[in-house]
Amino acid sequence: MSSSQPITCFMKELETEKNIFQAFIEILKKEENALIEGKIEEIDYLASDKSRLIEELIQFDEDRNEYFKKQGLTLEKNSIDNWLTELTKHDSSLPEIKTSWNELLNLAKIAQQLNYSNGLMISSQLQYNQRAFAALHCAAGNVSLYGPKGQTYI
Repeated sequence: MSSSQPITCFMKELETEKNIFQAFIEILKKEENALIEGKIEEIDYLASDKSRLIEELIQFDEDRNEYFKKQGLTLEKNSIDNWLTELTKHDSSLPEIKTSWNELLNLAKIAQQLNYSNGLMISSQLQYNQRAFAALHCAAGNVSLYGPKGQTYI
């Protein structure tokens, strides 16, 4: 087995993981549009694809972290960046592995931002729905309040 074979596999894994992140980002964008347009049924449909991709990304993350540990690396940005820089210095036949790594990190950041934004929209919609439900509940004369110990009283 040549010493570059594990690196080649690592690079292929990075490319596959980047593709999964791109698919995940597309789902997050669809989710964002569905939230903006109020198409709640689409969100349910997207949730299963989103969950499946998250599971795949978690597995890639675990595998990559295991690979880094086998290389004697700590799971810190500087340690990984230095290792990637050394790899490219010593083996000019390697494609731009550091570029692929940085692209992966950027995709992860985009996904994180979209997911956070979508979460805020969902939270706002939930608060709106809760206020609307409380208003309807009160309008129907079913005012229920709770005391400090959780008991119901009017």
